[in-house]
Order: sequence, then C-alpha cells, then structure tokens
Amino acid sequence: MRFDTPVHLSAPVLVLGEHAQPVADAVAGLLIDEENAERYAYTALRTSALAPVRLAALAAVKSLESSGVSPERIGQLLHAWTYHQGHEFWSPAHYLAQQTGAVAAEPVGIQQMCNGGAAAIVQAGCRLLASPAAGPALVTTADCFPQPGFDRWGGDYGVCYGDGATSVLVDRAPHGRSVRLLSAATVAAPVLEGMHRGDAPFSPAPTSGFKPLLPKLAKKEFLTANPTLPFGPIAHDAVTTVVARALRDAGVAADDERLRAAALPRLARHVMAEAYEPAFREVCAAPIVQLGADTGHLGAGDAVANLSDLLARDDVRPGDLLVLLSAGAGFTWSAVIVEVNRP
Repeated sequence: MRFDTPVHLSAPVLVLGEHAQPVADAVAGLLIDEENAERYAYTALRTSALAPVRLAALAAVKSLESSGVSPERIGQLLHAWTYHQGHEFWSPAHYLAQQTGAVAAEPVGIQQMCNGGAAAIVQAGCRLLASPAAGPALVTTADCFPQPGFDRWGGDYGVCYGDGATSVLVDRAPHGRSVRLLSAATVAAPVLEGMHRGDAPFSPAPTSGFKPLLPKLAKKEFLTANPTLPFGPIAHDAVTTVVARALRDAGVAADDERLRAAALPRLARHVMAEAYEPAFREVCAAPIVQLGADTGHLGAGDAVANLSDLLARDDVRPGDLLVLLSAGAGFTWSAVIVEVNRP
C-alpha cells in the first residue's frame, strides 16, 4: 500500500543485550561447530540478563526523549515479540505503557513472529491514516533467548539468535532523526506454518523452560513429511513479489538512483547469499548492507534495528531511499520503502 498522507518513523532506537558472546567462545564451548560457525559468519551474539520487556522499556524511553514527544501524547503502543517476555498470563504491551508513562495509550500486542516489528509499523501507519484524531504510536519489539529454554547458537537452521529490543515513533509529523514511510507490502504463505510446529501434538500448557526449544526439529519433521513442498521457490517468489510491490506502490523504479541502501533479515550469511540476496537483486538495485553479524537475529526487532543502523551511516543523506525487508515464521514477508528526512 502507498502512504500518500505523510506518516513518519522517528527516533528509531536499538538496545542490545549488555553482553557479547564471541563466536570463538561458542565454538570452544561446543555450542556451535566450526563448520557452521564459518558458514553462518556471526562474529558474536548479544545476550542479556534482563527480561526482554525491560530492554524494550529502555528503548522506548530513548525514542521518546530523542523525539521530544511527551509519553502522555502517545495514542497507541504496539509491542511485537516472538518468545517468552517474562510472564505467561500477562500483557507486555500494557507493562510497557505503564513503564514509559504512555498511560493514555491503547496497548496492543502484535504476534507475527519475526515479522512483528514490520507488521506493527504498518498497523500504526494505517491507524493514523484512518483516524484523523489518532495520536502518535510507539512501536516496540523485544526478544531474549536464554538457556535452558532456548538454544540460541544451535537450536535452529541458518540463524543464531541475539537479545535486544527496538523502539520507533510513528506519527504524521517527523521528530528529529526520521524517515517518511512511502509504502509497505506484505506477502504470506500459510502453507508453511507447520515448519515451526512439526509433528508434536498440541500441548495444554507452555513447555518452554522445561526443555530447550529447538526450532530445527520442527522444521526437519515438517520437511520430512512434505518432501515435495517447494520451500525455496515459495520464499524466492515471496521476496521478489513483496519488494517489487513495495517499490511499485511507492512509485520508485527498481534502479532509482535515490536507492541508497537495503537491509535484510539478520540471518546466517550463507542463507542471505544463497537465497535472500539473489531474489532481492532480481527486482531492486539498492545496495545491500550487511548488518547483524555482531548481534545475531533479533526476533521481531530486525526491521527497526536495521533502520536505526542505516540512519547512523555517514553515507545516508536526506532524500535517500531505504528498503527494509522483513520475514517471519508462518511465513510472512514484508517490504517497507522509506525516504530519509532532513534533520
């Protein structure tokens, strides 16, 4: 969809886990073997002793302070996540509204797995378009993947997981370091939902924490049960479709000279080189910036984390166009086109 009425993403903030676990330590500790460590090309994963929502609160406060927007003005707080937030029967979005002083906001939880951050931005933008009286929205994400509940280095195929949180203000007016949201497109492939469910029966209660969560086991079971399902072509078509659609809706040619940079999900290097990057380059000439080697995949936070990192680059200037590609289990892919504002 095209955002003809101005919607801006301001003060994007990334708060990483306070510790860095180098890949050499992970190899020495037998958390990942040398072959995969080399293929994945992560140099370190960020880890935190804090609950993920505590990191999200830190990020949200920084966004509010940087933007100069009072928390009392926030009309909606959307929080996205993929994994345990600290309590089971509880709303992390309401916690964040209370912690940040956004007490007049409508707290909303967004659960679209690792595409959650992008999905929340689109939802916030659409609300601003639909309701002239709606106040600015604050979009947060947070995920932490500690042992024993999660094997961050070896529990999945083609990705290692880091701890971190993000925040960004979504409003009709820009506030400081910001971009204008030109378009967003989303493609889903529910035929792949079983890839993160596998053969395990439905359980009557959460099992996380009692045994390590190993997404790769569910993926192996799903692919064994569906040997002819063309996952690669489905993902390839989704990437080309969603990026081409976002460019079209923004009125931007694939080789527009204003396309300064593109950021893709923070997956393993070989996954990006063999799958995502070739598909992306078929439909968009924006230079791909490699991000996340020293953080790991940040769950629902990759899109906003990438925006924050891109805006910190010296070669990104006002008027430049940035492409953010996001993906999440289910599967869902989103592409967002933004234009860098003047400070």
